[in-house]
Amino acid sequence: MIKELILYPDERINIASADVRHFDDELFTLINDMKDTIEFHHADGLAAIQVAIPLSLVVAKDSDGEWHEFINPRILRVKGKATSIETSLYLPHIEEEIPRHEHINFIYQDRNGEQHSMQAHGEFGFMLQRKFDYTFGGTFANKLDRKSKKRVENRLSINGSNGEFNASSNISKREYFKSVISKLLFFEGIFLFTPLFNISKETMQSLYSYSIFATIASLILIVGYLVYAKYEASRVISCTGCQVVSFTAVAIKYFVITIILFTGSYFLLNTA
Repeated sequence: MIKELILYPDERINIASADVRHFDDELFTLINDMKDTIEFHHADGLAAIQVAIPLSLVVAKDSDGEWHEFINPRILRVKGKATSIETSLYLPHIEEEIPRHEHINFIYQDRNGEQHSMQAHGEFGFMLQRKFDYTFGGTFANKLDRKSKKRVENRLSINGSNGEFNASSNISKREYFKSVISKLLFFEGIFLFTPLFNISKETMQSLYSYSIFATIASLILIVGYLVYAKYEASRVISCTGCQVVSFTAVAIKYFVITIILFTGSYFLLNTA
């Protein structure tokens, strides 16, 4: 089935894609739909986010017409520098010179979850670098300087597409929850080492009071993170089940760390 592409200025293109966790019929259907979409648009490849699915998945066709499926790709080594003249289905009628690597060495998983490694160079290598960039959020336009971005925006505007590139839009606001939680827990963890030093009971009790505050604040922020993550997913992401699992796993991780640190504080810092 041919999937609808997201086009400029749709900001969903800036969403960083989650790793694929479930290698099931839903994934196989998506891969086949992406192949149909590539054929329909006479393209060489697509990243899943280009059809509004924020999963780390790239489907591509090489110069011999052979299909390749790259799940959770990660570039390990690069060699050489080159300039690639690039276009994108997301940016209609735009062509720009983009700096790329001549050779890339990367790992990925196939549709059965088996891990592989591969090398690529030339036009196929340039195309894969462009598609892999999508999985981290953004397009090749993010590699342009401010003046060049403005020129591209003006050209798109002339063609009836009004918008602007936002280099920071790929950072989800839920990351702020994680940042604050991490800082609270970091200091709580540091304070657990204070009994090793000659510190008064009053100071120890004050540190324990901070631990209580940090624990309560962290638990509230964890709930806030989970609620906001689900809201964000439903608002801007064509969400799959693994997205919710990913959010929940992060919340559980922070919850466990919070409880462990508070337990340690209760036994090590509480002098009451």
